[in-house]
Amino acid sequence: MRITFLALFIFLFSENDCSNQEVSNTESFSYETFTRGSSTMYTVTPEGIKVKSTGLNAKEDSNSITEEEWESLLNRLKDINASEMSKLKAPSDDRASDRGLHAILSVRKNDTIYKTNSFDHGNPPTEVQPLVEAILRLAENVE
Repeated sequence: MRITFLALFIFLFSENDCSNQEVSNTESFSYETFTRGSSTMYTVTPEGIKVKSTGLNAKEDSNSITEEEWESLLNRLKDINASEMSKLKAPSDDRASDRGLHAILSVRKNDTIYKTNSFDHGNPPTEVQPLVEAILRLAENVE
């Protein structure tokens, strides 16, 4: 009986799902928009979302999120190679002439921050668009 229990114990805890390991180590997501004189930072952790604005309409608000909402963000991250995010090309360049806000998406994993290059707010690279849209949907509920 002891040997069977020990074998079962070893079998269950020696199982390692490496495919999920990358995503499960995600600590936070950040989405920042900025232009001359103002910025807005959206930070999402498993506990909640915080929106901080600077400039004329400076304010800071936060809201809790559900475990399902966090899992939804992690599922969107599965399709993104975080270490390659800095190589993604922006589909437009309105921010260069102040026709649009600059935006940057960051993912924090294992104390390493992976960032995209600057892109136009509202027009992210195709690879990260579902994740950006999910973060902004969560931010709509922050008052």
